[in-house]
Amino acid sequence: MLLSDISELQSYPNVSDFVEKHLSMQFGDVRAMLRLPLPEPGLEHGCNFAVTDRLCSLISGISVTIFMPSNLVGGERIGSGETYRQLIENFYPWALTEDRREAVEVLYNIIRNPFAHSLGVHEQSGYIVNVRKGPLTPEQIEDLERSRTQPSRRPPGLSRSGQCWTLDARGFYRDVFHMFWNLVRDEQQMNEAEERFSEGLIIWRDWRSSRSRWNRQERTIISE
Repeated sequence: MLLSDISELQSYPNVSDFVEKHLSMQFGDVRAMLRLPLPEPGLEHGCNFAVTDRLCSLISGISVTIFMPSNLVGGERIGSGETYRQLIENFYPWALTEDRREAVEVLYNIIRNPFAHSLGVHEQSGYIVNVRKGPLTPEQIEDLERSRTQPSRRPPGLSRSGQCWTLDARGFYRDVFHMFWNLVRDEQQMNEAEERFSEGLIIWRDWRSSRSRWNRQERTIISE
């Protein structure tokens, strides 16, 4: 199932066009890596870190394009880290029993940032983090994408045992895919994105630049 196949997207043609041209193929790259390793043709690496890094980057990209943080009003400034946290806290498919605040910080500070800046190595955090995955068939990947609940035979994307956190790239892919799906189901977010995209403003942070800023009340770009 391609990201662009999500039926709710069809109500937002400008966002749908962006997803088809910029997001679907990147999720497709992850789909391909989820099939690894394939020892017979000599593809023996599982791409555990590569999948995790790409998914973390996709969360970041969605957080500054389609998603609009709730407290971006008037001239208030908000950093990319806060935007990232807001997106996953509000739309990631958390289990009811999860401490989402702590899990959000682990995803951002212990997993995302080290992958983005230091090859997955981080300073002493008090946590042990394991990243794992195994090969999936195309049918199994499709099952992860279409299932509105985590398949019982698959591990969750992020789980904890004491001070040890385990990120399973297969479950993480499913969770990020459905995080996006949850975002698409939010009419307020999508109407906001569709209006911005129709006026050519794809990255909402552009309003912070010295040359222009986004005025949400008047829905215009004001030059300075």
